[in-house]
Amino acid sequence: MRRIIAAALLSITLFSCADTKKQEKDLLTEVIKTHDRVMSKDELIMINKMKLDTLIKETKDPLFKAEATKFVAELGAADVKMEDWMHNFDAENKNKSHEEIMAYLTDQKKQIDSIDKQLTTAITSSSTFIKQNKNK
Repeated sequence: MRRIIAAALLSITLFSCADTKKQEKDLLTEVIKTHDRVMSKDELIMINKMKLDTLIKETKDPLFKAEATKFVAELGAADVKMEDWMHNFDAENKNKSHEEIMAYLTDQKKQIDSIDKQLTTAITSSSTFIKQNKNK
């Protein structure tokens, strides 16, 4: 009887450990997927910055230059935020409990989602500005 109870407890313990590792892995996968989506926007950031720089050089209108410069700054700020996030992100989470890992990854998911929104907004608004002012 004791062997059966011990085996049952061992099974429950092993199953729950596997389940927590799966939760951690699934959340990490979500964070990495969002990171990859954000990184795919890096090229658009550079393209829009170059187009805006060209528009700034080609115009003499100070108000136009100021608006274009604002878009360059927004793109740059979003890009720097992404670089900072990547530099500080720790995917290994060694010597942390399941709760600590889940809290950390949940926070990182919120941060990378926020960066994704910031990048999307900066790219969309700068692209619209570029299209509207292509021939100026």
